[in-house]
Amino acid sequence: MAQRCTENVKSMGIEHHVLKIPWSEDGFPEKPSTAFEGDARIARFRILFDAMTKANATVLALGHHEDDQVETSIMRILKGSTADGAAGMKHCRRWGMDRQLQEYEGMKRWVVRPLLTFPKDRLLATCEAEKLDYVVDATNFQPGITIRNAIRHWLSNDGKQTEDDKHLFDVPVFQNRLDALGIDVNLSAGVDKIYHAVSAFAFQSDDIDHEVDQTLSRNTLRSPPGTYLIPHNTLACIENPKVQRALVLRILRYISNHPWGSLAAQSKRRSHSLLLLVEKLWGSNHFTPSFTVGAGVVWRPVAMKGYGFRIIRRGFYGLQDGEQFGWIATRINPPSSEKQGPPLWVDITRLIASKFIAGESSCQILYDNRFFITFNLTLLPSRIEEVIRSSRGEIMLAPDSDWFHPHVVLRRPDRNDVIFHSVVQSPKDLVLFPNTDAREVDKWPKISPMGFIAPVPSPWVTAEFIRPLTSM
Repeated sequence: MAQRCTENVKSMGIEHHVLKIPWSEDGFPEKPSTAFEGDARIARFRILFDAMTKANATVLALGHHEDDQVETSIMRILKGSTADGAAGMKHCRRWGMDRQLQEYEGMKRWVVRPLLTFPKDRLLATCEAEKLDYVVDATNFQPGITIRNAIRHWLSNDGKQTEDDKHLFDVPVFQNRLDALGIDVNLSAGVDKIYHAVSAFAFQSDDIDHEVDQTLSRNTLRSPPGTYLIPHNTLACIENPKVQRALVLRILRYISNHPWGSLAAQSKRRSHSLLLLVEKLWGSNHFTPSFTVGAGVVWRPVAMKGYGFRIIRRGFYGLQDGEQFGWIATRINPPSSEKQGPPLWVDITRLIASKFIAGESSCQILYDNRFFITFNLTLLPSRIEEVIRSSRGEIMLAPDSDWFHPHVVLRRPDRNDVIFHSVVQSPKDLVLFPNTDAREVDKWPKISPMGFIAPVPSPWVTAEFIRPLTSM
């Protein structure tokens, strides 16, 4: 198959690369003998990401078609997915983070699926009509190998199964899952309606994303970077439970310290947790204490007035004149550990020293999966250079006490800590929704906590919050 692809692209004069997964090498696991589909997918995406990096490519186009989409939707429904999962794969998505592997680079990469609405038969007919050479993978049609193969065989045979695939794909269980989702499809009457149902879920998902974008773009309050502030009366205007769920999922992913795009960044999408979150945000009042439902995010009640807000603490007896009730979502206070020391304290002395001594002009670090920090080594202060040359002292990243913004701190023996930098920026493109102009964002009011202390700037440090609030 690889050889045929190579010959095809060579004949068209297209640059190409054939990639092989180096099992058991370069950090790759051993080649799996069982349950290989999931492991192979992870390894395949990793090697594709590495190839994108070498080629300086920012977009990966995949050839998934409509039949692949239906198979994916069925597999997700069988696992208990809600309508979100039943919508299948996205036509376009951000690559995202993946714990120490892609990290920040994945936030600048994209995955597109331009053929997702085309059925396989249509693609094959086009190839035949245009006399385009193609390859058929015979293993795709062995129903006893994987659950996807079993589903593919079931779909291609209009809902008829063989003994080889019944142990992998339980049709009665699938029918029960469909009924639970409120999908009116009788599988005994054929599989055509499955295709229509998946397409409807995909359109519904896009519509909900659009409505969430509209809601978020109308809430023009700009709170401190890495937080999200929303008035309760804005929430009260949203009555559709599906939009409510999608809205809180978006905010969780925006604030969380878990890798962007991971399930952990959205409370693993647990229905119970999300239902509880919606009930508290929409149904509570300003006497409700702070709470969390996971994802590393805490929701705090606030009183807002003008360009300021204050956290509502215990013992509070009511809103003051002119104040309105709202919520602010922030990173949760990380637990302390005697073995690891104070949470979110990161020693960057060796990083800066090695790059500086090597004559490099800059270095970067991802902090807490939320902030990307760049150091201009040509502008290092003399005290930092002294620490590097004498090895007496430490250059640390430390969190502030409120929003866990990174501070650059110099620690030296027998001296007080010196904060060199505490300014954090939040780029406009993080909130550039389809209906939002960059010039409008500049006009959004910045809402600061009452008693706000001005941050300390330094020309050799740039710290940016990097998690987008947009749908992608």
